[in-house]
Amino acid sequence: MQAVDTEVPAHYLFIVARNRPDILERVRERLRDDVRIEVIGDRRRGERRTSAVARAAERRRADRRRPTRHWDDLSVYPTLVVQKRVESYAGLQQRVMAGDRESRALREENDRLTAENARLREAIASMERRVEALVAADASLKADATAMLAQAQEVIGALLVRFRERLSPPPRNAS
Repeated sequence: MQAVDTEVPAHYLFIVARNRPDILERVRERLRDDVRIEVIGDRRRGERRTSAVARAAERRRADRRRPTRHWDDLSVYPTLVVQKRVESYAGLQQRVMAGDRESRALREENDRLTAENARLREAIASMERRVEALVAADASLKADATAMLAQAQEVIGALLVRFRERLSPPPRNAS
């Protein structure tokens, strides 16, 4: 029996300095099949904490942020690899519950659409039967109309013969 590996593989961000698009493209190409690594370009622009409003003089003597290590500085090295933060258990549980709700809603929608599809198929089959009946009735009507026209033609032909006989002058006797 094999041991089941339940450990989630680590996920990493491969960050490339914004002034090195050549490296960004090469790294994206080489790592495109590795699902554990996401390759991104540095999106930071200047200081994030700026304000148009003037502030009082800073009381602190030093920057509160941790100092940048030289190996984390994209101005020193053009690339940086960091481990992505993993969601908390509660966050994952909420996502699972939301996915379950969405899955249930999609199943209900699928069931509704399946029933609607069956109803529409039956309506189409009924219309096809009606069209077939109309085509058969049309063919029968055309046959009847053709027969009636043939009869009418015979009757009109006979009437024309009789009418011509009456209109023509009687033959003269050659005596």
